[in-house]
Amino acid sequence: MPATTVNIPKLEISPQERAEGKPTPESVDAGARLLRETGLVVIESVLPRDWIAEVNVAMQAVLDREEADVPNGEHPLLKMPFMDARIIDNPFSMQILKAAMGEKIFAYLPYGCNSTVPGSETQWIHRDSGQLFPELPFALPVSTIVVNIPLVDFTVENGATEVWPGSHLIVDDAAVRNTPYNVCDEARAAQLPSFQLVMPAGSVVVRDMRCWHRAMPNRSQTIRHMLALVYFRRIHHFPDAPTIFGTRVSEEIWANMSEATQEMYRFQAHD
Repeated sequence: MPATTVNIPKLEISPQERAEGKPTPESVDAGARLLRETGLVVIESVLPRDWIAEVNVAMQAVLDREEADVPNGEHPLLKMPFMDARIIDNPFSMQILKAAMGEKIFAYLPYGCNSTVPGSETQWIHRDSGQLFPELPFALPVSTIVVNIPLVDFTVENGATEVWPGSHLIVDDAAVRNTPYNVCDEARAAQLPSFQLVMPAGSVVVRDMRCWHRAMPNRSQTIRHMLALVYFRRIHHFPDAPTIFGTRVSEEIWANMSEATQEMYRFQAHD
């Protein structure tokens, strides 16, 4: 359990914003400020619970097929419902992303899914991305962001992710930044406030990938799934990297994307 409990940085939206499915400019500014100052922002319950439940069932089916080693030509996450615009072009996260990293951000497909099974133990504390120039004595503005969408209610019992707000601004010493995933020392983290991301299914989390975090033990009887979509500033494009998201998107899926979504995934291979 976290040593110190703090308030989760939530963006409170109006009933009108929720009904229209998009934030006002004032909410975008507030969300971008929370992201800048705390390293993340949570917008609760912006996706329909019944639909999210369907996505959760579909995700479990995908993982069951993978576990059974059933061959499947097209990547399963490049099909519906996983390619729904509410996921890959979510208006709440997208507006904040662009406010934080500019209009020319980009992403790759397929995106990921973080799952915690019943009986899992506490993960090590780590960052998903280090400082862009780790030798500098200060942190630069954000350049990699992950958007998480919980497919079930996140609770303490099922292992809601623990996060250290403000840790995105911490500059690690050489011993830490040269470890896999920029692993953080447990004793050091215990001196700083943290919280678990307790939130309803269908919420959206926009998180600076430099934030310390870890998966917590799942003491429930069900698997806890969370979608993970990673976005980059333009400076991060590596077109010749052989291991980075080379999966092709089908022409049918590509043609049904909006122009804005095609622009977002403009470096993605497609038929």
